Amino acid sequence: MIAVPSASPRSSAGPSRPLRRDAELNRARILTAARELFVERGNDVGVEEIARRAEVGMGTLYRRFPNKDALIEAILRSTVDDIREFAVEVAATEPPASALHCFVMRVLAADPCHGAFLAQRLWSGRTAERMIAEVVPPVAAMLAAAQRAGTVRSDVMLADLLVLMRSLRLVVDLTERVAPGSWRRSLEIILAGFRPDSRNDVLPSPAPAYAGLAGAGQTPPSVG
Repeated sequence: MIAVPSASPRSSAGPSRPLRRDAELNRARILTAARELFVERGNDVGVEEIARRAEVGMGTLYRRFPNKDALIEAILRSTVDDIREFAVEVAATEPPASALHCFVMRVLAADPCHGAFLAQRLWSGRTAERMIAEVVPPVAAMLAAAQRAGTVRSDVMLADLLVLMRSLRLVVDLTERVAPGSWRRSLEIILAGFRPDSRNDVLPSPAPAYAGLAGAGQTPPSVG
């Protein structure tokens, strides 16, 4: 199962040389505190409160992360790594007929940071480039495999999946305070619409353009 975005050296915002052990621990504490506070209260939480939660001084925080944006970027980079690894694992180990459903449900339910997969910032800027290059291809392969297995209708496009996944951000925002976890119900309704149905065998056209969702010049990954 996908882990909460980890506080590992791979997503360091500082120099590439190895950190001292105490510096590594401080960095991990800062990332953990920031992740917890962002989940609890959103990205508006101040860096002073993050430092207090991490039990480090402001100087220590700023040595690792010069500003809050750098801290958020470090968490998002780690999130991309975790989602990519999870997508590759599911595609390799789950049956083709159910791998896509398994990935979508588990990646969102895996931990309190499931909202990171839906966050606008994850799909913009440098992290978006990595999402498109590293996460979308195994997801596209799972979609194609499910279509070959007959569990997803053949006219569903990768762009359709991206639109529906990202639309869950609104669902979570609307429901999480009044009915925590009810986004799963909405997601199951969405995924039910992916199944072949002879009563509705033709989808309206056109599908959204993949390049418009993924960025100018992007083309859907080839899955063979």
